[in-house]
Amino acid sequence: METSNLTLLLLYLAIPSLLISAVQQILSWRKKTALVGSSGSKAKFPGPRQFPIVGRIHDLPRFSLWLKFKEWADEFGPIYTTSVPDATFVIISDEKIAEELLVKRGHIYSGRPQIRSLIGHKEGVVYSALMDRHDTWKSQRKWAHAAMAAAYKHHFYGHVESEMRRFLVVLLFDPDRFLDHTREYCGRVMSRLAWDDATQGRLNGESADKTLHCMSVSGPITNTMTPLWSLPASINPWYKYEVKREAELRQWWLGLFRKAKERMRKGELPSDTWAYRYFEQMVQNTAPSMPATARAPGPDVKNAEKSPSTAAKEEAYEKKDALDQPEKDETFASCMIGFLNLVGVVTISGPLKFFQMAMALHPEWQHKAQAEIDEVCGDRMPTMQDFEKLPILRACLKETVRWRSGVPLGVPHQAERDDEFRGVKIKKGTIVLACEWTLNRNPQKYPDPETYNPARYLDPSYPTFQAPLTRYPNFREGSSMHSFGWGRRTCLGQNIVDDEMFVFGAALLWAFDVTPKTCPVTGKEVPIDTQKTNSHVILEPVDFQLGYKVREGKKELIMEGGKGFFGKV
Repeated sequence: METSNLTLLLLYLAIPSLLISAVQQILSWRKKTALVGSSGSKAKFPGPRQFPIVGRIHDLPRFSLWLKFKEWADEFGPIYTTSVPDATFVIISDEKIAEELLVKRGHIYSGRPQIRSLIGHKEGVVYSALMDRHDTWKSQRKWAHAAMAAAYKHHFYGHVESEMRRFLVVLLFDPDRFLDHTREYCGRVMSRLAWDDATQGRLNGESADKTLHCMSVSGPITNTMTPLWSLPASINPWYKYEVKREAELRQWWLGLFRKAKERMRKGELPSDTWAYRYFEQMVQNTAPSMPATARAPGPDVKNAEKSPSTAAKEEAYEKKDALDQPEKDETFASCMIGFLNLVGVVTISGPLKFFQMAMALHPEWQHKAQAEIDEVCGDRMPTMQDFEKLPILRACLKETVRWRSGVPLGVPHQAERDDEFRGVKIKKGTIVLACEWTLNRNPQKYPDPETYNPARYLDPSYPTFQAPLTRYPNFREGSSMHSFGWGRRTCLGQNIVDDEMFVFGAALLWAFDVTPKTCPVTGKEVPIDTQKTNSHVILEPVDFQLGYKVREGKKELIMEGGKGFFGKV
C-alpha cells in the first residue's frame, strides 16, 4: 500500500513537468510549421508515425530496443527518424551513410546526448566517453590514447596471459560461476594496468555494471520518462541514488590514485601502470591537469626518466614535491585513469561471455579451433606470440562480436549544429544512432546473417574475407570495425580488445571443452536463450549455464600455471 501511494505521489508531482514539456513541444511544432511555410521545404526522413507530445515512446521497449530499430529499418529503410519526449532520433543502418555523417562530418556529429540519470556527464570530469567535445574531453582522450598505445607496444606487459593462468585455475575448481569469473578476469587485467592492484578486479566489474545500468535506457526510468528527473531532490529517489553512487565511484578512484602516488614516492610502483606513466609526467611537468587551471612550473628533477624502482633514495624528497597537486587535479587524473579502466572491463566482458556461449552452441567450430591450437601450442598455454598461426580462433572471436554485438544500439552521437543531409534538415541536438545490430545483419555483407559462421573471415568467397590470414581477422583493423564506433568518438580500446579476447579464447579452448549444461535430474541439455541480456548500453548475456570439461592432459598444466597465484594448487 505504501509503495502504491509513493508511486501515485511521484506521478502527480511529475504532471507539471509533463505539462511544461507538452507546451514546449507544441510551441516548437508551431515554430517549425512557420519555418516550413516560409521556406517551402517539407523534405523529411521516413519513419513511424509520431504522436503528439510522446512521439513513439509508447512502443519503444526499454529492453532489447535494437530489435525494434531493426524492425523499423526493414520497413522504412537505411535512414529514418523517430522521437520521444525532448529528443529526436535519426537511426542509420547503412555503413556508407554512417561514414558520411559520423566520419566525414565528424566535426558536426561528435557531441554526446544528455543521459538524464547521469549528473553533469557532458561537462566532465568523470565519464570521458560521455562528455561533449571540450578541453577536458580533449585532454583526457589525448592522454588515454597515448597511454593505451604505449601499453600495446609491450602487449600490456604480459598481464593478459598472467591473469588468464589464474582464470583457468578458478574455472577448474568453480565452473558454475563462470560468468562472475569472466567479468572479474577483465577487471583484474584493467586494475593491474591502471594501479597494479588486481585485488580490485571484482569490485571493478561490479562498479562498471552499476555505472552501465545508470546510463542505459533499461536502467532508471528517468532515462526515458525524463520529466521525473525534475522532481525536487528531497523526494527524488533516482537523484538521491545517483548522487550517492557517483560520489562513491569518485572516492574509490581517488583513493586508488592516492595509494598509487604514495607507492610512487617510495619507489614501489611498477613502471608498467598507467598511474606510473601519469606520475612520471608530473615529475617532468608534462602531465595533463584540469584545463584552465594555472600550473606552477615543477622543479628540475634529476634523472626523471629513471624508473622509481631503481632510483636512488636521495631523489625521494624531490619526487615527493613534484607529485604534490591540488585536489581538483587529483580528481581530474583519477577519473581519467579510472574511467579508462572501467571501459576496459565493460567492453570486453560481454563479448567473452558470448564467445563461451557460441562455442557451446557450435561445437563444430570449437573443435576446428582446438585442433588448430593443439597443433601450434601443444602442452603450453597459448600467448600473443601465437596470433599469426591461429586464424580459425580469431575468426570465431570476430564472428562472435558480429553475431551478438556488445553494443547493439551503437553509441549515440549528437548534432552540435544544424545540418542538412539528402535535402533533409537535421537540427542541432538531434541524436544520431548507427544501429550496430542492424549493420551486422546486412545480408549483402553478411550472407545468412542470423547464422554463426566464422567462415566469413576465412573463405575468400565471402565479402568480409581479407588476406593474409596471418594478419586478418582481428579487432584492430580491417572489415567490420564499426563495432568500435565512428569518427572522432571511436573507442580507443581496439588493441586491448584484440589481445585480451585472443588470449582468453585460445587459452580457454586449449584447456577446456565447453558444452551446454546438462540437467542432473533429466539428463537433458539446459536451453540457452542467446537473446537474454542485461540490456545495458553495453551488453552482457545473463542467466545461462554451461559445462566445462578439462581436456586430457591439461589439468596438471593448468595447476602448474596457477602456482604464482595460489601456491601449490
